[in-house]
Amino acid sequence: MAADGAAAVSLLVGLLALRTVRPPVVKDVSDAFQILNRTIERFVPDLPVGFTWGDAMERLRGYGVEVDWPRMESTLAGYEAFRYGGRDMPNGTGEEAIVLSTQIRRKLIGHRNKAKSPF
Repeated sequence: MAADGAAAVSLLVGLLALRTVRPPVVKDVSDAFQILNRTIERFVPDLPVGFTWGDAMERLRGYGVEVDWPRMESTLAGYEAFRYGGRDMPNGTGEEAIVLSTQIRRKLIGHRNKAKSPF
């Protein structure tokens, strides 16, 4: 009986901790996308090695991750132009990439792919 109560309290504390995921502080768009990349690699396990940003965005939309997708696509286009096209770094902090990273961690995408326990 006491073990059940302890398990319930532990579960409640874990759920509350998930709801209080705070966005990291970044200095520029490049930092924001580095954080987003690490988050995707950690929490979206079914992406292939060497995935593209387009692959990742498509998969996240399919999982129902909610962000301002037009704004995210605009932020991504600016970052890709900087990273791969030799353009100047976009202004701002890449806030939408951080919002997406936080939403991914809150959504627990990786847990959906695990087999359900029969218990």
